[in-house]
Amino acid sequence: MKNFMKFIPIILCSLLIAAHFGRANMFVLQIASLIIPLILIWKNKISAVIVQIFLIAGGLEWIRTLVYYARIRAENGEPWLRLAIILGVVAVLTFASTLVFRTKFMKKRYRI
Repeated sequence: MKNFMKFIPIILCSLLIAAHFGRANMFVLQIASLIIPLILIWKNKISAVIVQIFLIAGGLEWIRTLVYYARIRAENGEPWLRLAIILGVVAVLTFASTLVFRTKFMKKRYRI
């Protein structure tokens, strides 16, 4: 159970990204986002790298979304700071979830 806790940030970020893609009607990306954490079942370096690339791309997508919606709100004269803070925190947490692979357990499991 203790080792399962190390996978929770990856799973939560994957679910958030899947929800984002679902809201944008990008169902292929939504399904891919839900399947990506299942790659970690295989205990090899490639699966860890694929998930890390996915998380970095997800963080970049959150930043892109932040800029897009903040620009629209600013142009319409609506408040955008809260949106920027929330999406910024989500982006940082998505990037930070790649650090899970630096733990001793993950390095040993995926031979990193």
